[in-house]
Amino acid sequence: MTLITITNFSYASFPVTGSNTEILNTVVSEDTEEDEPSLLEAILMVILVVSILGFASYFLIKAWWRAWRDEVKWVRIFTYVILGILSLMLLLGIICGTVKGGCVYNMQ
Repeated sequence: MTLITITNFSYASFPVTGSNTEILNTVVSEDTEEDEPSLLEAILMVILVVSILGFASYFLIKAWWRAWRDEVKWVRIFTYVILGILSLMLLLGIICGTVKGGCVYNMQ
């Protein structure tokens, strides 16, 4: 969140004898309080985000599958590249998990 402060200077055409610091302190303290969302709001927000992502991923996967069945060349190449990268990451994770000390090179 961004706090935007607007300063408005105005000059009185008559003498001001009193100060309204108590009113100003009350207004400033009320504005700086942050309200955290309740548990119900947080749960509803999570449900909304998950449903939107699920809805979007359904149509993305459906379009990808249709392009795969229609044998679109770039879709097949991109799929093989992604699967290759994921396989390499899985293989490196298995190797680093079984080696004592992991895959960190010790320079001592």
